[in-house]
Amino acid sequence: MPFQIAARVPKSSPRLDAETWIEAALDALAANGVEAVRVERLAKSLGVTKGSFYWHFKDRPALLEAMLQSWRQRATLAIIDRLEGSKGSPQDRLNQLVSLPRGQQERPRRAADIEAAIRLWARLDDKAAGCIAEIDRLRLSYIQTLLTATERFSADDVNSRAVLLYAYMQGLAAIGGVIDPALFTQCEQVLLKP
Repeated sequence: MPFQIAARVPKSSPRLDAETWIEAALDALAANGVEAVRVERLAKSLGVTKGSFYWHFKDRPALLEAMLQSWRQRATLAIIDRLEGSKGSPQDRLNQLVSLPRGQQERPRRAADIEAAIRLWARLDDKAAGCIAEIDRLRLSYIQTLLTATERFSADDVNSRAVLLYAYMQGLAAIGGVIDPALFTQCEQVLLKP
């Protein structure tokens, strides 16, 4: 029997798209802050080489920018689009929006953790701070638009009520799990009462 050399078959690793890298980076951010978003760590957690990362991103700053844009799209623009695409009245859309942080399932909790981590990151980084400022303005403007469209509030009342509703939603996302769910309805009735 002749001597045969076994052909080296390269170990195949899964092909990842940019979105998979962004998701892993957002998970790392939510768990341990922006310093945990490192290419080597992410590659290891995904079971791939760093080469896969560089196929999709020029460098770590490009990933950080993609994370902010992904969060902006999912945490604000997609929600506004979904609410505006619904057939509900402005009051129905407002009720749906205000109730978003109430969910304690995995998705709302993850979303709240990511947002909290981005807000911490924004204290150290001008790009993240700019993104947060833009999102806060956009969200407040949308709440003001809905409040105005309900025709239940005076023009003078819309701005302050929008700030109170937004602050309620942010606070609820942060501490919602420790509040008796029966209080949610009471709080929202107070905030939405003309």
